[in-house]
Amino acid sequence: MSDFHVIIRGDSMWPTYCDGDKITASKVSKNLLTVGDIIVSKHPLKSEVIIVKRIKRILEDEKLFLQGDNPDPLASEDSHNFGPVNANLVIGIINN
Repeated sequence: MSDFHVIIRGDSMWPTYCDGDKITASKVSKNLLTVGDIIVSKHPLKSEVIIVKRIKRILEDEKLFLQGDNPDPLASEDSHNFGPVNANLVIGIINN
């Protein structure tokens, strides 16, 4: 696996990660994704934006329902806003 770094921007993943945290991710096969994984993905509506979210549900047709960890529902732009994300948009998984 090939590792890469991501810097958290914003508070959507608080309290797990804070704005400015540098985290390590690894490339992953979409077949290995499970509910609860924190993933790095391309934004489904803004291809130049990279997002870090937790997989809350795995749906049919290789779709993922992604959600931020912040308990404030207004603190995260996630699948509540843009809907399920195709697993092909996943770039990597966060190493714990």
